[in-house]
Amino acid sequence: MTDNPQIPLSEVTTYLQEFSHGDKNALDKLFPVIYDQLQHGAHRLRKQFFNLDTFNTTAIVHETYLKLIQSGSTDIKNRAHFFYIAARAMRQILVNASIRKKTLKRGENPRKMNLDEVDNQLELSDKTTEELLLLNDALKKLEIQDERQAQIVECRFFGGMSIEETAIVLEVSPATVKRSWSLAKAWLYTELSEQ
Repeated sequence: MTDNPQIPLSEVTTYLQEFSHGDKNALDKLFPVIYDQLQHGAHRLRKQFFNLDTFNTTAIVHETYLKLIQSGSTDIKNRAHFFYIAARAMRQILVNASIRKKTLKRGENPRKMNLDEVDNQLELSDKTTEELLLLNDALKKLEIQDERQAQIVECRFFGGMSIEETAIVLEVSPATVKRSWSLAKAWLYTELSEQ
């Protein structure tokens, strides 16, 4: 989610400040401003990591927006922090869709699925479902070992955030992010290879 010169940063900051002060309508104003950037991040995730799988990037963006509204959290520090929260939401949406697909495929409790949820439109392939669940399990293990590295993976992988944006969100230096990102990738590669 690198800076987009077409998005006025002051406008994003203004809406985030309004939201953090309790104005729930500020997200409604913010969404059209950041929509393209969220869409780009979801599309990049699909294309780069899941070989043009058929999941609906628009559904991910809309579900991300709904999760942000429903969370009730108004503690958004800045623009980078907002995109970090969005990245976490995207991870959760994709993992939840994968769990549902796997559950339905096995025929377990299909009636519990809420058909009104936007993320049911994701249509994840079997391969993507499996990869997401394996990645999520590995990330849970990494969170126990090194929470910062797991957060960096969320920022960089799910959020498409730059080194600098990740450093701002996690309040560390860009050099620390680069080093931790390299270590996290190596650890995840080893973990996923063993699975």
